[in-house]
Amino acid sequence: MPHGEAAMPLRSLNAAEWDHTYDSAIAGWDEEPPPVLGELLAEYAPPPVRVLDVGCGLGTTARWLANRRYTVTACDFSAHAIEEARRRTSAGAAVRYEVLDVTGHVPLGLFPVVLDRGVLHTCPTDRERRTFVAAMARMCRPGGLWVHVGAAALSEENALDQFSGPSWTTEKTFLKAVDAWFTVLDLRIADFGRQTGVTDWPARYAVLRRKER
Repeated sequence: MPHGEAAMPLRSLNAAEWDHTYDSAIAGWDEEPPPVLGELLAEYAPPPVRVLDVGCGLGTTARWLANRRYTVTACDFSAHAIEEARRRTSAGAAVRYEVLDVTGHVPLGLFPVVLDRGVLHTCPTDRERRTFVAAMARMCRPGGLWVHVGAAALSEENALDQFSGPSWTTEKTFLKAVDAWFTVLDLRIADFGRQTGVTDWPARYAVLRRKER
């Protein structure tokens, strides 16, 4: 933090702030996933299967899934993002879009696979992470899968040295957040995206199974 700058309380952006972000900035992070995500899905949840894409943004990953024969429900609490996602999606695509905050206990049904690509890492505190993980559990049927992609801190120092952008978590912090609801089946580190200097930073690719409760 620059010298003399007051500490700001950590919190994620709300829906209105994300609307403004999508309206005023180029979503440089928005791109199709790298091959590792396709490899994990092919291994643990091959198509055809229903997938809930949480925090879908402009729908790029949702369309990528539909092109691989998944039936996709995609949601985001930014109405602006969903409007643009619908505009970019062909009428025949197997994608249904919903404006929805999944932490608000609004039911969409139970899915065999829920996916978040870059959503958990927008939660900067333990409390927000636990709230989001519980929401993933509510959307995932018992025994179903949560596929997570998010910023990975490869050391404690790396986790602390973040002043903006995604909330980079260590493996220990991640496991603490998910343990109450999920069992980790697979965990890999690979680049989040393929844009040099923009999205080629370390990301955690995890496949988790919803615990029976």
